[in-house]
Amino acid sequence: MPTRVAFLQHSAYDLPGLLGERARQSGFTTRSYRADHGPSALPRPGSFDLLVVLGSVASVNDASVQWIEAERRLLTEAVASDVPVLGVCFGGQLLAQVLGGVVRRMARPEVGWRLIDSADPERIPPGPWLVWHEDGFTAPPGTESVAETPASLHAFILGIHTGVQFHPEVSREIVDHWVDHARTGGQLDPDRAGELLAGFDEDDCGPVEQTRRLFDGFVERAGNAGGR
Repeated sequence: MPTRVAFLQHSAYDLPGLLGERARQSGFTTRSYRADHGPSALPRPGSFDLLVVLGSVASVNDASVQWIEAERRLLTEAVASDVPVLGVCFGGQLLAQVLGGVVRRMARPEVGWRLIDSADPERIPPGPWLVWHEDGFTAPPGTESVAETPASLHAFILGIHTGVQFHPEVSREIVDHWVDHARTGGQLDPDRAGELLAGFDEDDCGPVEQTRRLFDGFVERAGNAGGR
């Protein structure tokens, strides 16, 4: 039976992107769920073998966002049941909290393409990666702090679980939507928008190879042999 990967989205534009492509290339079955639609939209425990929690414009510390608590309970159940979790940005922050770490607002947002300082480039390639966050996480107790920039911790690993602050999933299409949304809300100036879109080559390709390495490493730690 193929490995089942559940992706948790938090909007129409927080897509699995390159992570979803790699999962399908590896022979896994994938399904996306809109966690922001509330408890009834979440996958049932036992219906997935790997859980990937994607980004969001919401803060994990915002108690007014009602769907976050149900998602936190799902992650807690997954961790307790030894279901491997890969958390991306918001997802990495939520995973950090579930594992006992702290998420707090940074002194200033970190936005753009960054090379990160990786203590283990095979498991967490140094990038460049797209980063776009206002909150940052601390390493949960017992985890390995694997990658960082001067502004923030960017990756931790605890056995079968991995949390990253950067965005390995991004395609040009995904970032186009993010930029349009931020511009509409007056949250992004033209120069910064140009910087975000400049990370893609003439074929609109982003971090394909390093995302493959990151996802395959997560799968290997999870004990699944499907990645290749």
